Amino acid sequence: MRVSMSLRVGAVKVVGNRPRCVEMRWQSGAVTTPAEPTTAPRAPARTGGRITSLDVVRGLMLVVSVAVNSLVVTPPWFEHAEWEGVHGLDLVFPVFVTLTGCGLGFAMHRRTEVGGLARRVLVLLAVGLLYNALVANPWSAATWRYPGVLQLYAGVVLVLALGHLLTRSARGWFAIALVLALVWTGVLAWFATTCPGGELTRACNPSGVVDPAVFGAAHVYGGGQPGHDPEGLPAVLGACVSAAAGACVGHLLLSARSRGRGTRAATAPVLAAAAAFALLAGLTAAVPGLLTGHEVPAMKRLWTPPFALAVAAAVAVVLLAGHLLLDSRRTPALLRRAVWPLEALGRNSLLVYFGSHVVAALVLHRAAPDVLERLHSAQWQTTAVAVLAWTALAALLHRLRVYLRP
Repeated sequence: MRVSMSLRVGAVKVVGNRPRCVEMRWQSGAVTTPAEPTTAPRAPARTGGRITSLDVVRGLMLVVSVAVNSLVVTPPWFEHAEWEGVHGLDLVFPVFVTLTGCGLGFAMHRRTEVGGLARRVLVLLAVGLLYNALVANPWSAATWRYPGVLQLYAGVVLVLALGHLLTRSARGWFAIALVLALVWTGVLAWFATTCPGGELTRACNPSGVVDPAVFGAAHVYGGGQPGHDPEGLPAVLGACVSAAAGACVGHLLLSARSRGRGTRAATAPVLAAAAAFALLAGLTAAVPGLLTGHEVPAMKRLWTPPFALAVAAAVAVVLLAGHLLLDSRRTPALLRRAVWPLEALGRNSLLVYFGSHVVAALVLHRAAPDVLERLHSAQWQTTAVAVLAWTALAALLHRLRVYLRP
């Protein structure tokens, strides 16, 4: 049995004109005299712990996502745009991907576990195929869709992880986002020159050529009939633009925190990054038209750079607002408690986002028509129940510290 005893003896010593308290500690027979501090050191600015704002912003996005998934009938003005343009539903997954880039920037700012990377990517690919089987044409090998949201997400995770082997700085990730945006813009502008009228259409676009050639026409979105795949290989490049921009913002927030200057130190760099993303969005939309006469429109179906960068700019501003409001040491405890359910949702964003998609798809595809009619007639109640149920699950898992990681 080990017994530890301690005794403190205080004395006062005069140094110059000021008294100084000298503390001597005796422990197990050893006497130590501390160094010469004359005053108590100031507490350093908070540099550790999680950045709450990211989880809360993800939680807000998930409330929207779960609510949208609960809709029996999506209004046409909110439904995915058929081709060009952006509707409300077009923003949900790109916002999720941009926030994922920010979160992966936090997670990988010191090191990247190469060993676990392959396992994560393979798991995401396998679960994505299972998801397609459950919600589309179950277990039909002839028409089983190969691309999908989880497969695209796996591609994003892979690119972000490999990118962190090259750089772990905000400047580096801004450069990666810039290069990816310029490459994808160049590809789209060049492809438009091969299309009738010089415009990207459903009948003439990179996805309509690449994805059926790689996977087979029967194994892509709508059996190849729509003429493109919104989660196919070309779309991965556009999604990586969003994720790389998110990683840039994440590293800017981390850099400001590591300098110990408080949350306000992130204001100027994050606003500068948001302005740069917005400027690049405009340039990637306008310059191809000026140089070649073939414009690259902002659209989700091909995840074009003007679309990806505009979303990243908006997400950066929202994240900064959340950071200033929630990550300060002066943030009221009442406010922290108020946003705790959103934080719980954000901590399990992968589970809630894709889990709510699976549940909603199974209900909408398998429920009897009379059940769907009742759900639609009580749409507000259905949506409220869905949001509360997923929030309760996330809160329980957060209490138990159980999280689903990519």
